[in-house]
Amino acid sequence: MLPNWYTTYKDKVELQIEKYLDTYLSIPMGRPLDEFKEIVKYSVKWGKKLRAIFALEFYLTLSWKDIADIKWDDDIMKLCIAIELIHAFSLVHDDLPCMDDDDMRRGELTTWKKYWEYKALLAGDMLITLWFELLSDIKDAHISRELTKLITHSIWFYGMVGWQIEDMYYEEYMSDLDVDTLCKLHYKKTGKLIEASILWGIIVSEEKGNIDVFKDFGRKIGLAFQIKDDLLDVEWTAQEVGKSVGGEEKWFVYLCGVEHSRQKLHELITECWEMSKNLGSEKIDFLVEYVGKRRK
Repeated sequence: MLPNWYTTYKDKVELQIEKYLDTYLSIPMGRPLDEFKEIVKYSVKWGKKLRAIFALEFYLTLSWKDIADIKWDDDIMKLCIAIELIHAFSLVHDDLPCMDDDDMRRGELTTWKKYWEYKALLAGDMLITLWFELLSDIKDAHISRELTKLITHSIWFYGMVGWQIEDMYYEEYMSDLDVDTLCKLHYKKTGKLIEASILWGIIVSEEKGNIDVFKDFGRKIGLAFQIKDDLLDVEWTAQEVGKSVGGEEKWFVYLCGVEHSRQKLHELITECWEMSKNLGSEKIDFLVEYVGKRRK
């Protein structure tokens, strides 16, 4: 059971995503473009919105603000929308038949499975471009440039694109994979965007004194998230976690075994708690614990 504050944050983010897409896609275009709008919206539905919530809570903690103070056109809310659009794009493309060929995501049919492959590919393309417009609306041009550079590093060779290329390679050449390489892959796959989300919240708060500490925090909580994913993949069913499980996706468990994976997860969560302690945010403490104990 998620606490009420998490649900409040999540509802606020989801509402703003819906409002943004409704506004952006409001111009009548006729078939088939009007039908395509629904595919874009479907691709962003559901999910934990964890990355946006990390960004939001770091921002609120460092700026001494309350969630009730946040308006729909505040920079932090634009960032939360952008983060979730980028994350949704990565999932839509990752699920395609030419990638992981998954049928389930967030407890529902994947976008390609529901709407055909070419439409899912184009929906992902649209999501990855929308965040440019959101960041161009950031009030401070210097901050906008800083955020843009940060997020592009999370997407290309140093991030999700680089991970996907290597992921496809190591599916064929698993014998070449070792734990150090796997940790680097997991950082690109998951840690880089979580790290960027946290750093976005810090940058927009304009309280950047400890940004290096929380860059390390983002890296470690991202790795913890992915190790937990690998454990869920072998310990739970597709119905329980809301997506496909099994197969060759049990990366960390495949190399290290279940017990060592659990131990590594525990170590990372403990280190993240130590780093977040000085913030004095019970909500961030909960998010750290949630990453380690979640079942979805």
